[in-house]
Amino acid sequence: MSKLIFTLICLSAFGGAIPCYAKIIYVDDDDNGLNDGSSWANAYKYLQDALMMASEGDEIHVAQGIYKPDQGSEKIPGDREATFQLINGVTLKGGYAGSGQPDPNTRNIDLYKTILSGDLQGNDVKLTKPADMRLETSRLDNSYHVITGSRTDETAIIDGFTITAGRNSGLGAGIYNKDGNPRLINCTFNWNYAEFGGGMGNWNSSPTVINCKFYMNAAEGGGGIDNVENSTSILINCTVSSNSGFWRGGGILNGYAGVGGSSNPILINCILSGNSTDGYGGGMYNEYSSPTIVNCTFNDNSAERGGATYSYRDSSPVLTNCILYGDRAKSGNEIYLGFYSTSQSSSINVSYSNVQGGQAGVYLEAGSTLNWEDGNIDAAPCFADADNADYHLKSQAGRWDPCENSKFEIRNPKLRSGNWVKDEVTSRCIDAGDPKSPIGLEPFPNGGRINMGAYGGTAEASKSYFGEPVCETIVAGDINGDCVVNFKDFALMAFHWLEEH
Repeated sequence: MSKLIFTLICLSAFGGAIPCYAKIIYVDDDDNGLNDGSSWANAYKYLQDALMMASEGDEIHVAQGIYKPDQGSEKIPGDREATFQLINGVTLKGGYAGSGQPDPNTRNIDLYKTILSGDLQGNDVKLTKPADMRLETSRLDNSYHVITGSRTDETAIIDGFTITAGRNSGLGAGIYNKDGNPRLINCTFNWNYAEFGGGMGNWNSSPTVINCKFYMNAAEGGGGIDNVENSTSILINCTVSSNSGFWRGGGILNGYAGVGGSSNPILINCILSGNSTDGYGGGMYNEYSSPTIVNCTFNDNSAERGGATYSYRDSSPVLTNCILYGDRAKSGNEIYLGFYSTSQSSSINVSYSNVQGGQAGVYLEAGSTLNWEDGNIDAAPCFADADNADYHLKSQAGRWDPCENSKFEIRNPKLRSGNWVKDEVTSRCIDAGDPKSPIGLEPFPNGGRINMGAYGGTAEASKSYFGEPVCETIVAGDINGDCVVNFKDFALMAFHWLEEH
């Protein structure tokens, strides 16, 4: 006789099934209570102990503090191979106030920093430049990989951590992914060093990376990130800044880590700024790789060749709605296309983008191909404050200022979140993106057309200006926000008629 076995299940966020006994496990580096993870009062002291006890569907809530991979009941102090291994179906969330606070469940990743550190001995010498990590001996005993996402899928999630002080002579010191596709959300990777991919190294992996920052990391190649061997990582609303790649890819390197291997990442609404290399591709280097780059901003990157981007050997990146301005190189301040052979030539497609120097400013080696398509301009982008990494676009109608706060927010510093301000000029990058691109969350008035740059299509997109008075009220039928309903609005509607996104 057959038996029917019924198992209670719950629906996960990804539409799958997880056991109903899924639980929250608490971690707090303050030594207190029973240390069984059942509550903040009895939280595990070490994150490794919580990971050892976690099952599919569990969430691990981690309080502010510093956690190291070699710490735990079954870990050997000083073990450089120890790493925080992500687990399918388990979510790690940092940024909690933790025990001793009025409400230990309060979560603010900026106020309550949760740090995963590879500085096992606590002896790292503080540095001012990421490039100095290359020869700094105090880091030679640090973790090889602070986090590992290998052999995971999108249900392995880490959210709200700072990952720092990893070091190795291979790939991915902050996080290493081989055959893994984890989700990284609201994380910061800084002061990590590797031969390739100081902040993150991906080998045959396609992680989804959302609202993350990679800054002050270093590597021989790919100071911030290295994608190799069929790694199609997705970066959304990420910042890759002030990283150092000694001989290629100051910010991001695609398709090389000592060996070749095609990688075609997707970057959407990202900022690549202040990255540097002594060789090729200050912001990004591509080899055997064809990244898709949409609504991104490149600024203040530097290299010998290709200040913003360098592409070589069968690479064909596509840039749409981007801003490449203020980057520096001896050849090709913004874009450099190298030539390897006729069978492995490189090309680049650029459309609806603001490129300093225009088409004439793109450096082409003989045999490479520039596809200069519709909508490109060469105009000062009017960044709000590029010197302080504020790449919102100036607008007489309204620009989001993350540092400007209402009177209520000034009186309550923990609530500060920014405010709208008006400028004396309006950037030409506003309403200059691809007319076929959806405007997404752009606030009214938005011109019915997406902005160029990292904030295009987002709630922080600068507003469209049609002259005084600025239209502040939404009028039915006024699609472009110019306070008049006319044939311009009809043309926008007709252009997108029956279009699906």
